[in-house]
Amino acid sequence: MFGRRVVVSLRFPLQQRRLLTPYPPQTNAASRAVLCQPRRTYATPGRPRNVVGEPSKPVKRAVKRAAAKATTSEDSPAKRKIEEKKEAAAKKPATAKKPAKPRKAAAPGAPAKKRAPRKKALTEEEQLAKETKLQLAKAAKAVRLGRQEMSSLKKAALKPPAIAISNAFLVFATERAKKSDSLRTKGDGQRQRLSEQSRATGKAWQQCSPAEVEHYNHLARTARETSQAEYKRWVLSHPPEQIEAANRARQQLRRKLPQKGKRGWPPIQDERAARTPLSAFLQFSTNRHASGDFNNIAVPECAKLIGQEWKALSGEEKQKYKALEKEDVARYTDEYTSVYGHGPRSLRGTQAQPSQPQAAAAAA
Repeated sequence: MFGRRVVVSLRFPLQQRRLLTPYPPQTNAASRAVLCQPRRTYATPGRPRNVVGEPSKPVKRAVKRAAAKATTSEDSPAKRKIEEKKEAAAKKPATAKKPAKPRKAAAPGAPAKKRAPRKKALTEEEQLAKETKLQLAKAAKAVRLGRQEMSSLKKAALKPPAIAISNAFLVFATERAKKSDSLRTKGDGQRQRLSEQSRATGKAWQQCSPAEVEHYNHLARTARETSQAEYKRWVLSHPPEQIEAANRARQQLRRKLPQKGKRGWPPIQDERAARTPLSAFLQFSTNRHASGDFNNIAVPECAKLIGQEWKALSGEEKQKYKALEKEDVARYTDEYTSVYGHGPRSLRGTQAQPSQPQAAAAAA
């Protein structure tokens, strides 16, 4: 009955209440304190869930104290094992450690080296495709370099004004073509009209009077002199060194483009340039041509005859022409130095002489 009263009293708020059921007055102070005890309104903190099942802190402290006493006491087995291990380690001979290899110090500012990834072995098809790709790349590079070289040579070769190759008939034909309207219309029959116009122009030229022919001769000579004067004025507007470099570039272009030849890249005629010296054989060939003994003889036959005569000369006779060659070389050196400000790079007359038939043909 007393316990039921205690439970009922705890269900009421925190204040003293009288029980609904009458009870006899209690003379005991302890029972009166229980009945009048106030109710708690807060929860008692418990242990967290993650440590439930573990020993409490007082138990842990007691275990640690016991373990410390076991190792610190002189007769404890744990302490004896520790001492035995120390003695065994002291008896073993100490092995000398190998000195570590000194590492090479990296250069300041040098990037760290990265290991190259392992290359995968290529199949035959992949290797063939790779080689083909490399060959195509090399060919494309060669073509690109060739184009660059050609463009640089063409730029160095310069573009002089063309010299008009004119005569009386060309001036007459040009004048008639400008007046004719049939050649201006393009389409079917243009070639036929052109051939008919050419035949008509030839017949008209044959019917011209001497006064008309003299008139067209005068026009042709005037046009030719005008173009030559313009060409000379253009050459003199460039320094001699630039004209010489342009002629060297034109020589290379003639070798690289043989289909055009001298028509495509003729040498630039500069009156300031020094005249190339002649070799001893060319001196002899020029002298023989000037004698007039080889008039009305074809150039190849003339060259053969002059070559045979040169071979038949004695050493004393050849010495005369060799002396002329030395004089010509000295003259060329002086002219070249006065024009370009430095000596010539090479002398064709003394270093690379042409063959006798070729030299005779050139002299002719």
